Amino acid sequence: MKKRELIYNLLILIAVCFWGMSYVFTTGLFGLCNMTPVSLIFFRLLIATPLLIVFCLLFFRQSLRGISGKDWLNFVALSFFEPFLYFLFETYSLKVSGDATIVSVIIATIPIFTVMLSYFYFKEKLTKFNLAGVFVSVGGIVIMLLPGFQGGESSVAGILLAFAAVLTAVGYSFYLKKVSERYNPIFIVACQNTFGLFMLLPLMFIMHTSTELHAQFYYLTNPTVLLYVALLAVFCSAIAYTIYVKGLQVIGLGRANTFTNLIPVFTGLFAFFFINEPFPPLKIIGAVIAVAGVWAVQWRGVRS
Repeated sequence: MKKRELIYNLLILIAVCFWGMSYVFTTGLFGLCNMTPVSLIFFRLLIATPLLIVFCLLFFRQSLRGISGKDWLNFVALSFFEPFLYFLFETYSLKVSGDATIVSVIIATIPIFTVMLSYFYFKEKLTKFNLAGVFVSVGGIVIMLLPGFQGGESSVAGILLAFAAVLTAVGYSFYLKKVSERYNPIFIVACQNTFGLFMLLPLMFIMHTSTELHAQFYYLTNPTVLLYVALLAVFCSAIAYTIYVKGLQVIGLGRANTFTNLIPVFTGLFAFFFINEPFPPLKIIGAVIAVAGVWAVQWRGVRS
């Protein structure tokens, strides 16, 4: 593996680490107040978007006017799939199903579909060993989450919403690949967050009464709640997506997306250290297998 690729592999690993932390932050946030999923996503984007826009204007001198005519539709579709649809489907699938384990396993299949997309449509070079690594990684996640299946029940609606999240994530990857080679990663994330913010704005009024809407904003007066939302916005909605897009530009869609299988591993580790959630031997074995699978996807063999 080239030194440049290794650096960007490490950067994507940092992004995945932030996304893993987001589940712990979100759990802590919902334990503090009755903020709705729509409000949480909206507030995350409301904080992250201005920061990214200012950064683009100051350091890259890029604005929405920099988007070429043919790419406007790509950016709108990108934002529609994620953050708008994906976060809605994922969050509500967890709420409706009542079984985070089942949902997590379904979400973990995203890299399988994305790798197939990158291999067959975008013609990225992947060996059979790389492709096998994707399935090994997903298998590790399934093993890691096996204890949670005992006695778990999920509604059909929750499962369908989770699969809808998978499809939207693949759609996001498709359009991200189309624009990633022509625009700066920070600009891409700023655009997707800006468009996503405007898409979520009508839902804030449709899904909340005036009293409920006031309550959602009032929660932010709690310093701890505001801190959690700010951490999710800056690290998970801004920094993580930016370095992920940059890594994708260097190592390719299929390899970059497979790293997302490590999100449950990081979530388990952070939950173990910060909220004392158990990390039994079966989880450790599954985590090791998942990491080995991700390594196999990145492996390019010995070159002469």
